[in-house]
Amino acid sequence: MLPVQRHAETLGLITRQGVVSVEDLAAHLEVSLSTVRRDLDELERQGRVRRVHGGAVVDGPQVPDAPELPPAMREVERQEEKQAIARRAIRLIEPGSALLLTGGTTTAALAPLLAAVPDVTVVTNSLDVAIRLADVDVDLVVLGGALRRPELSLLGSLVGLTLGELHVDHAIMGVYGVDHRSGLLGASALECETDRRLAGSADRLTVLADSSKFSRRSPHRICPLDAVTELVTSAAADETDVSVLRDQGLVVHVA
Repeated sequence: MLPVQRHAETLGLITRQGVVSVEDLAAHLEVSLSTVRRDLDELERQGRVRRVHGGAVVDGPQVPDAPELPPAMREVERQEEKQAIARRAIRLIEPGSALLLTGGTTTAALAPLLAAVPDVTVVTNSLDVAIRLADVDVDLVVLGGALRRPELSLLGSLVGLTLGELHVDHAIMGVYGVDHRSGLLGASALECETDRRLAGSADRLTVLADSSKFSRRSPHRICPLDAVTELVTSAAADETDVSVLRDQGLVVHVA
């Protein structure tokens, strides 16, 4: 895990819990106590946390969640785009693979199409995706976690604990935004912490992003673009945005 990723996870955990010990952070991040202390020193230097005996607390305002429409409204937005992206993405899935599918309206559009791929196992942290797959002939595993309403996504450290018992070949992820400098963006710190674990769980990471994702900004970062294997978008995406991503070496499929 890169230092910037550790810092984001550390800050997210302290923000949620108020105060966290060095020992708990080391166990959560799976790093040494000395690494945690160096990270806390750096975050304190930036004015993000304040060191206390044996740990740290948040120092300053919390980073707000990015604005986002309710799922029901997002689902009817750009429906044709999302269906086209889903039809292109289904061609990237190998028969017999263990597939991780995160929440989101574009990944939800992909879910029923999985009936066409033989012998697929689907792992998901989305109750919405799980419901859509209930009548599809796939092996389905739902990860545990804290429920985020109204997204019906399961988030937090329990997701990582469950995922640690599984093997996943291919992760397919929906995101809040895509930025050629910052990488993949999420709507909240907790969502990013969870998605970061999910993104790192498989050898192959495919991102599904409709044309609206390239204009969004958020303070919450999931991972850099070099962690992404490929991105699937639609013909409605701005050609400049697509070209910039390709110039950085990212494989982009346009549906």
